[in-house]
Amino acid sequence: MKNLYSFQHFSLILLLGIFTVSCETNDPEPPQNEDPVITEIGIPVGNVSSATIGSSGGNLNSADGNLSLNIPAGALTGDTKISIQPISNNAPLGIGMGYRLLPEGTTFSKPVKIVFHYQDADLKQTPEDFLWIVSQAVDGSWNAMLKSTVDKSANTVSVETAHFSDWSLGRFIDFSLDPVSTIVMKGQSISLQLRGFSKGDSKDDEELVPLRPIVKLTDDLTPLTPLATERLMGFKAKQWTLNGVAAPVSNTNGNLQPSGFAATYTAPAKIPSGNPVAVTVQLEASNKTGGNWSFMVTSNITVVESDFFVIIKVDGKTVEYYQYGFSTATPPDPNNFSLVVCGVENNMLEIVASYTGSAVSKIFNLKLENPSEGTHHLIGLNNNGDEVLEYDPVPGVSYELDYYNRSVKNGVCDRVAVSESATVTLTQFKGPNQIMEGSFSGRIYEDKPGYHDQCQTSDMHFIEGEFRLMRLK
Repeated sequence: MKNLYSFQHFSLILLLGIFTVSCETNDPEPPQNEDPVITEIGIPVGNVSSATIGSSGGNLNSADGNLSLNIPAGALTGDTKISIQPISNNAPLGIGMGYRLLPEGTTFSKPVKIVFHYQDADLKQTPEDFLWIVSQAVDGSWNAMLKSTVDKSANTVSVETAHFSDWSLGRFIDFSLDPVSTIVMKGQSISLQLRGFSKGDSKDDEELVPLRPIVKLTDDLTPLTPLATERLMGFKAKQWTLNGVAAPVSNTNGNLQPSGFAATYTAPAKIPSGNPVAVTVQLEASNKTGGNWSFMVTSNITVVESDFFVIIKVDGKTVEYYQYGFSTATPPDPNNFSLVVCGVENNMLEIVASYTGSAVSKIFNLKLENPSEGTHHLIGLNNNGDEVLEYDPVPGVSYELDYYNRSVKNGVCDRVAVSESATVTLTQFKGPNQIMEGSFSGRIYEDKPGYHDQCQTSDMHFIEGEFRLMRLK
């Protein structure tokens, strides 16, 4: 059964421009939070890769190819089974999958090199200068590797370490909406602010320091940074704008009131003609060598009529679904509109959305077993699960969690069935005929015609989205 919704447009764009001038700054650092960030330990997902490595050293790659280990000669005293287990990435401001290096707690006589490989789609347009590697301790606390090295030409972030634990790729500073949702009803307000981590009392020569979130945003911010030789010393919010007009501003596009690194946007009473609206802040950063950097950060906010919706972004392209019959009674175009159905049956939450017109298209399907408030990791069919995250843009084309990793070995195509992991967070989940809210993100794969004969691995697509629905059953 396929019922329908339609909704809005949301995108968060980070645009980075770099230019060099001379300057000095002696501005004070903002107050810091001394409590480190603590999250749940990541859970295993995906396939383990292993190799026996001895005193002569060796290399090992994760099953998905996104993490590499280089163990130099002399790091181990004898033959040791080394493994890489993909895990859920619970790191604050984390990117992609996390990885558990085994045997856990192993120490080395010489540092080993950990290399994360990333794709542009993984970054969600985060500037590469903001990337670093973080490690989780057994108590759930996170530590930043200050000497992480970013290689933009190779799309890698690397670090050397003398111990094994849980590792993730992340970013040390991020501009995002708070609350996270960028969906704004007419007349409603939303707060925007910078998120990141302070360096506290850490010294410049330290390699590993606890993650402590920024708790007060002032006109100057001193973040942790992975740039060992060009350490960023401070960020300033120079100018906020609404559709190019300097704030504070109030017009037909809404009202924008800035305060340092934070700002409040209030949507107008009528949908603006230039929807979505663009809220932009210009950040300036300096480093200890006297350089100056400028970052333009833009959040595109769509003002909407209805507060019941599903919105997805696939490879950066937005598809919107409204849930008609609640706050919006009828679709505006009876010949081309969206439908949604959501509910729970046999402990399985399912959300199905699609567009109907001359043909059904843009079909979205999410299935989550044993739903409850909190974060869940979908397990697809190839991992012996029944959960689903799927998008079919047109009839006959499907992007799914399950895919095939193909490679030619000894003249024969070797095919491995793989199931990617995706994350679903339910922020509000109650009984039938009550509001349900949440978000999701992950990678889904397209197996095109001919890929089997060509021994080609399925194509990857990145999907993310959020929903606010009336649960029907």
